[in-house]
Amino acid sequence: MIHPDDEYRHACPDEIRHLLWGDTLWVSVVDREANVFGVNHFHLTNKGYGRFEALYVIDGVQQLYGNKFPLVVAPDKGPWSDGRLSYEVVKPLEEIRIQLDGPRYGFDLTFRGRFPVFDYHDSVHGNPLGRFHTYGGHFEQGMLCTGSFEIRGGPCKGETRRIHSFAHRDHSWSTRFADEPSWETEHGDHPAHFWPSIQLPDKHINAFGIMEVGGMGLPPGERPVGGFCSTAEGSRAILDASAEILTEDDRRVAAAFRYRIVLPDRQVVHVRTGRKHGQVKLWDRGENDLENRLDCYEPFFDFEVEETGERGYGVAEYSIQPPRPRWLV
Repeated sequence: MIHPDDEYRHACPDEIRHLLWGDTLWVSVVDREANVFGVNHFHLTNKGYGRFEALYVIDGVQQLYGNKFPLVVAPDKGPWSDGRLSYEVVKPLEEIRIQLDGPRYGFDLTFRGRFPVFDYHDSVHGNPLGRFHTYGGHFEQGMLCTGSFEIRGGPCKGETRRIHSFAHRDHSWSTRFADEPSWETEHGDHPAHFWPSIQLPDKHINAFGIMEVGGMGLPPGERPVGGFCSTAEGSRAILDASAEILTEDDRRVAAAFRYRIVLPDRQVVHVRTGRKHGQVKLWDRGENDLENRLDCYEPFFDFEVEETGERGYGVAEYSIQPPRPRWLV
C-alpha cells in the first residue's frame, strides 16, 4: 500500500546501509503543440549527493541539463534542489511542482494526478523490479502537466510557451546500481526492457517487460511483467505485455514499437507507435561517475490502439545492453 509519506525520501534498511541506496524520481513532459518533450530525473542517494537532470528536445534539438549536488544523508521531505532544478511535493500522491532556472531554458511546471497512483507491488506477479535490485517500493501515476516553458537560447530565444499536456511519473526507492558490474562487458546490442507510458484521452496504460529473446530464459507465465491501466474506475494491473522493436541501422536508436497488452478485463490490445518527436538518454550512474551503467532511452512517440483507433502520445522507454560506451573518458 502506497502512503502519502512515500512521496518523500526513504531510509535505507540498516542491513544494506553500506550500499548505494536512493529515491529515484522520473517525470515526463510531452507537449506536441508547444514542441517541447522531456524527462525530469532525480536520484537522491544515501551517500551525500543527488543527481538532478532535465533532458529535453525543444523544436527538434536536444538540450540537456545535469548536475551532481550535495544532499543531506538523512531522509527529508524536500523540496530537493541543486540551486537551478527543483522538485517539490505540493500535495502527496496528487500534485508535484518542478522548476528549472537554466541558462538555455527554464520552466515552472505543475503535475496533477489524472488517475490514482499504482503500487507496483500490485502488478500481476508482484513487483517485477525486485528481480533486479533490492526495492523498497515503486509507484507510478498518469498526470496532467501545466505551466510555462521559457526558451533562453537558439533561434526562438525569448519565447515563453504554455505547457498543457498529459504526463507520467514514477518514484522508486532501491539499491539501483549498487552492485559492481563485471570486469569485462559482453559485446553486441541486445534489446532489454520496455516500459511505455501510453497516454490516451480517457485512460493511461503503463507496461513493463523484457524484450530479450526468450524473456531471460523464463516461460511466459514467469517472465517479469508489470504495469497498469488507469481509467475513471481507478488503476488496475494489466495481465501481460510484450513488445517488438524496430531500430535504426545502429541497432540502438528506436524507430518504432508494437506492444501486445492484456488489459485488466482480459481484453487484448495492440498499441503501435506513430510519429517520433525525439529521444533522450538517462544519466544512469552508480558511485563511479565515469562508468555508464545503463543505456536507458526515452523516445517520445504518438501512439495508436489498433483495435479501437484510440490515439494518444507518451514515452516509450527501453534499454539496450550492454551500455556503450562503458567509459566516458
